[in-house]
Amino acid sequence: MMWRIILNSTGFFLLLSLCVNAQQKVNVSGFVKDRDNGERLIGTHISETGTTNGTASDYNGYFSLVVKKNSALNISYIGYDDQVVNLGKGNDTILEIALSRNIEQLSEVTINAERKRNTNITTLDYAQMTQIPSLGGKPDVIKALQLLPGISSQKEGSSLMIVRGGDPGQNLYLFDNVPVIYVNHLGGFMSVFNPGIINNIDVYKGGFPSRYGGRLSSVMDITQREGDYSTYKGSFGAGITDLSFNFEGPAGIKNSSFIVGARKTLFDPLMALIQLSPAASGDYILAYGFHDFNGKLSWKPDKKKSLSLNLYQGDDYLNYWSLNKEKYRMGDIWGNWLISAKYNAILSSRLFSSSTLSFTRYRLKQFMKYTIQDQDTSAAYRESYKSAVRDLSFRSGMKFTASESWFIEFGIQCSFLSMIPNESNVSTNPAQHVTKPVNSFESAIYADNKFILKDRLSITPGFRISTHLTSGFSDLSFEPRLNADILFTKNHSISFSYMKVSQYSHLVFTTGSIMNNEVWIPAGKNIPPAKSDQVTAGWNGSFMNGKFSSEISFYYKDMDNLSTYKDGYTSLMGDGNWITKVETGGKGRSVGVELLVRKNYGNWTGFISYVRSKTTRQFQNINGGNQYLFDYNRPNNLSVNLNRRIKENLNLNLVWVYQSGLPYTEAIGRQYIPSLINDIDGNDFYYEGLIYGERNGARMKDYHRLDVGLTWTHYNRRNNKVDWNFSIYNLYNRHNPVFYYYNSDKSGSLQNPQWNHDFRPLSLYQLSLFPLIPSISYKVYFDPDERRARKASEQANTLQKSDDLQNSPSFASGGSNIKDRWNIKADYSVSAGPGAKYDPYKDRRYYLELNYGILDYVEAGLYGGYTRIQMWEQISPTGSVGYRTGAYIYGVNCNFQLLPLVIKKDDLRFDLYISGKLGGLTLNSKKSYEEHSVGAGATLYLFRHLGFFGEYYHGKFYNKPLLPSSGFGKSYKNKINFGIAVKFK
Repeated sequence: MMWRIILNSTGFFLLLSLCVNAQQKVNVSGFVKDRDNGERLIGTHISETGTTNGTASDYNGYFSLVVKKNSALNISYIGYDDQVVNLGKGNDTILEIALSRNIEQLSEVTINAERKRNTNITTLDYAQMTQIPSLGGKPDVIKALQLLPGISSQKEGSSLMIVRGGDPGQNLYLFDNVPVIYVNHLGGFMSVFNPGIINNIDVYKGGFPSRYGGRLSSVMDITQREGDYSTYKGSFGAGITDLSFNFEGPAGIKNSSFIVGARKTLFDPLMALIQLSPAASGDYILAYGFHDFNGKLSWKPDKKKSLSLNLYQGDDYLNYWSLNKEKYRMGDIWGNWLISAKYNAILSSRLFSSSTLSFTRYRLKQFMKYTIQDQDTSAAYRESYKSAVRDLSFRSGMKFTASESWFIEFGIQCSFLSMIPNESNVSTNPAQHVTKPVNSFESAIYADNKFILKDRLSITPGFRISTHLTSGFSDLSFEPRLNADILFTKNHSISFSYMKVSQYSHLVFTTGSIMNNEVWIPAGKNIPPAKSDQVTAGWNGSFMNGKFSSEISFYYKDMDNLSTYKDGYTSLMGDGNWITKVETGGKGRSVGVELLVRKNYGNWTGFISYVRSKTTRQFQNINGGNQYLFDYNRPNNLSVNLNRRIKENLNLNLVWVYQSGLPYTEAIGRQYIPSLINDIDGNDFYYEGLIYGERNGARMKDYHRLDVGLTWTHYNRRNNKVDWNFSIYNLYNRHNPVFYYYNSDKSGSLQNPQWNHDFRPLSLYQLSLFPLIPSISYKVYFDPDERRARKASEQANTLQKSDDLQNSPSFASGGSNIKDRWNIKADYSVSAGPGAKYDPYKDRRYYLELNYGILDYVEAGLYGGYTRIQMWEQISPTGSVGYRTGAYIYGVNCNFQLLPLVIKKDDLRFDLYISGKLGGLTLNSKKSYEEHSVGAGATLYLFRHLGFFGEYYHGKFYNKPLLPSSGFGKSYKNKINFGIAVKFK
């Protein structure tokens, strides 16, 4: 039936298009590029002047449009000057259009909503990513997307995506049309995508075009930047998590360029050095780190053809070394290799082709080895575990413009995959088992036919036929697709889509560990391929000449043949019969409504998004076969993102997130369980076990947080552009739960063994990982063309000022002052004075302070911070248990600068000041205490804007006795602060 509908509709529109083509029209196609660096521009709007006939350039910068003879094209792109191209009376033609940058438009804060009409598609570019504050102070691709409707994080701080109720392994990540298997660093807290090399990101939450398949929930199509074709330039960045650099320029062949980028953590060598220091006096070294590297070579032999080569390599590693005689070593390493070649060609004015050949490898490897040596003998032991995926793929697609109202896209894709879910080796096992990889072959053919009727109705029926072949199993899947858009007014449209998708590999993993444990398992006769059907409907509109835009979408998604771990299992490691640990045949359902409202330009920009949804799972052997809430089901998701342009070079960004709490399985009782072994005295004993209720039958408390970011851009003395980013994650220090656990006290131990007759009452506690976290990052750009242009401009301004001074009366300098100066400090504070020796924790505090010069010698501001306070809980008349709890600090301060009174010099490199603070401290228990102090400090600016400071304060600070119910422990009244300071006007 579906085939008949597609064939009949295709025939009807073919006849219609032939009638339309009887008119005198021509086809215009080609590429749009940046005039200065030659990079292709994605999303450029190309329209026939005086009509509504138009299109947008795709992720290759390619466009194709049928227009009347002797007409003109209007080319527009945000941040660039518009251009009009007169076509004359010629035949079909191929163009290469170069646009010039518009400096005034580039300085405006603008969100481009021009390309987006369908509510299933979300588009993001580098400028929008950098405006969103993130954990660590550096932009993160996936965390920026998680603020948009229908996309959420798996857990706090995580870069794993949950899209419309799908699992994290149901998202397809394409990097220049090549699938990437592992997409996270730092246990899921950072994505592997270096934002400095990204041109554009399109995310499809539903209504996939037929060229996409193999995943059930979403497609994230990332287009990498090309290098500059005209000059060499680069950038260097530093943050609290990593160092990064990018370098690009012409590659030595005419019309060629390259770009390379890399990131590397610093805390792995720092962790090793600290543990090797004499002060550590430890007998081991533990270090974690990651790195990634990107490289791209591009060549355009002519305006019709282009060739590019891509390379990516990235790894995470966690290593442990013993420093004693046993020589113990343990390690965990996981990551990707990717290499690809892509060839694009305009075969005619109506036909465009793009082909990609790629190889991707993901592997997870864990090992342990040690040597025990005495005077006469030595024994060595080795153990290793490996899981791996290899993917060799070829993808080729065509775009054909049949007429003004008929566009065809078709192609083929094939992949050879080799998977090793579990391979273990132990040196003491004389018969080592070599695990054979599970090989499979996947292929697909697809076609989309897009028809446009009177510029009002756009309908795209399509299909995808997928095959999967492996030993003893094969599957053929027909996947119909349909997308329709109706433009019922100039600024308002409605859309509808349906898609069927198949997925032939499943991801199983356990959360909560920095060590990656993602394992891919192939579909086969025991693990059927997953299937999904999704229907969406939505409305999209804009108001006030595009200043505001909004959209509403509804979706319904059914998923079949899902896989997960069976109850009681969290890993496939060390089990040759790993398939027995996998539960298959699951069903899933997700239903929701999404709302998005944007303000697209002006000094204030941003958006508000809200999602109301419900997602469930059902497996035969989990929860008694009954349906239960999905582990990451959050019925309510609200995100608010606001960006304020304070000055031309200063931007403030606020992000507030509210989400319903995650579901968890609640304990409804306790039971005594007889142990299978005896205690140390040889007697029988009992231990305690919990009785759990319905799976995910309870819900954690709601999640919310506020993030603040400030981005300051300036030019240093060498005329290089510099970006400073200051951000605070979780500004009001909300203690959001990562998970709940049961214990008999507040000690914080997740293990609580109780046996025999000492069974104390249990209470429910939560673990929180992310308090208030201040971050700072720095990035400098090296661009010789921009440097020369700025130098010439500064020389012209200097001459103009000199002329103005000669023509104006002289005046005496009033000396240096701090009025209108911003000063940001990141502080570390410890207790000092006579009472400090009684405080074993030294009341360590972390601050972020923001000051502004309100007068020539006076600056005022706000400060906020976080600390851990020692608390005590009485558990018996004679016994107490100690634990530490979080507290946040806040207040106002005022500094009186002394040096501007006596030194008549601008831009001093040294500050000397008297300071006063008034504020408070609030514990997690919501109890608050007043604090106030006075002191003095000094700042030395080693660089023009960056310096180091030290301060000493005397006053009233919160203090708790060292032991409960006693006065032992003197209170301290002095504190020492030191840290980093940044100043700018």
